[in-house]
Amino acid sequence: MAEDKAVRESRGSAVSHPGLQRSWTAMFVRTAGLRVAVLPISALCALTTAGLTVHYAGVLAFGFITLVAQLQLALPFADLGMGAAVARATARADGSTQARQGLRALIRRTALVLLAVGLLGAAAAALSGIYGFWSSVFDVPETLAPEVDLVMSLVLGVFFLSLPLGLAERVLVGRDRSDVLVLLGLLPSVGNLLAVFTLGQLGVPVAWLALGLPLSTLSFLGVCGYLAFLHPRIGIRGIPAPAPQPEDHTAAELLDPAGPAEPLESRRRRRALAESTSIRVILFGGLPVLLATAGMVLSEQHGRLLLAAAASPLELSQYAIALQLYMPIYSVFYMAATVLWPRFAVDPSPELWRRANLMLTGLGVGAAVGYIVFARPVAGLVTGGSLVPSWGVVLGLGAALAAQAAHLTQVNLFTDRSGFWRQAAMSLCLLAFVVPGTLLGIRLGLGAAAPGLSMAVGVVIAQVIPGLLMASRMLREPETPSSSPSPSGHCAALSGHGAADSGHGADPSGHGAAASAPDSDSFDLTSAPVSAQQPVTLER
Repeated sequence: MAEDKAVRESRGSAVSHPGLQRSWTAMFVRTAGLRVAVLPISALCALTTAGLTVHYAGVLAFGFITLVAQLQLALPFADLGMGAAVARATARADGSTQARQGLRALIRRTALVLLAVGLLGAAAAALSGIYGFWSSVFDVPETLAPEVDLVMSLVLGVFFLSLPLGLAERVLVGRDRSDVLVLLGLLPSVGNLLAVFTLGQLGVPVAWLALGLPLSTLSFLGVCGYLAFLHPRIGIRGIPAPAPQPEDHTAAELLDPAGPAEPLESRRRRRALAESTSIRVILFGGLPVLLATAGMVLSEQHGRLLLAAAASPLELSQYAIALQLYMPIYSVFYMAATVLWPRFAVDPSPELWRRANLMLTGLGVGAAVGYIVFARPVAGLVTGGSLVPSWGVVLGLGAALAAQAAHLTQVNLFTDRSGFWRQAAMSLCLLAFVVPGTLLGIRLGLGAAAPGLSMAVGVVIAQVIPGLLMASRMLREPETPSSSPSPSGHCAALSGHGAADSGHGADPSGHGAAASAPDSDSFDLTSAPVSAQQPVTLER
């Protein structure tokens, strides 16, 4: 009986772990292929939107409008790093009752925390607009100041209030459905284009053109929410339920009017679940993710902020159009690389790590060459020749593209708490490098080329080299006794490999094996073998 039970658990676990069913290369190619297929549509929408914005608002106002519309891209860490735990827990959910209950409790309580954060953020954004904070900080021309203050507050308000819906993306990543996210990624681009065209034709003040992107992003999150939480197969409802087990009660328990008593072990697991998904543990577990994400995103978005404060409007606009060409290309690599996350979460294979690094680095270099060659003529084409970035701008961003692609494998390998602490250190070092580097470049006369060049050098020094060294050392370390394969076969994937739990966090969070203190090394909802009947927990 015990052997049959282990076999059933192993089969259920294999079904619920998509990373063990599908070849990573097939999913990588599929996700990248879909992204490449939709990229022309997405890029055409983005470039057409840029051209319409220049047409309706003018070259000098284009940079400020783009800054307002995309300011939310600099604040994804407003989720306090808690979305990562949801993605990793979803990837490792094995279909057992305790894993399903733990995952639902984690999602529910995380959403409540994010709702509270969103309400506070929206209130702060509104007050900042009322007192003219935005226009004073970014030195907006006086003619745009009132509209920019109002519209920026609205943009950030929509962003903050939609924070709970952002968990839907994490669930889809954990369920190995990055391909679905790629297809849905058309919604913001198409929606933004339609909104800018409509608002421009209506003759509204030019700052209101920035509202198209946040509103279309909200529709994207709504569709993601349906697929992640309501769809019968794609989201968490697609995690198979365990086979019903016969309950063994004594005759006295069956005759008791109050019904059979709850088993002691069941009560202990329920208490452990409540403790491990408490608000305190969720917040503490998200700290390294918050630091890693904040450092990385601020590093990526620092160029527009510093150019808005220390350079001319023309230089800001040049950098903005070059970055608008850069982001669709980088998104191909970023989305394709997310197929590595659920696989590394279950089994951090050295062979997979080596192949992924070689593939992403090679493709990144090739894409960088293409960007350098075609960015200037494409920018001139969509703006009618009125806004063409300099060679320094495209060379810097091209080098940054290759460097960031080379780091994406480590981003999806380091997804437990200790790994996110490593990522936090690398990201904060990068931020400490690029900000003074860009300011120095602006002082030396590099202008709009300074952010890209600073980013390229910083990523190599602060992330690519140390990330490769740490990952190589981590994957060479022998597994600890707690992470050795369990007798039940596939449950070994759930038992918490030392390499996976010691390393990483690119996107969200860290997890570990069984119940423990909040300051433990790692945390995970489902890393203990099902057959061991360990309490579901966020920590190891």
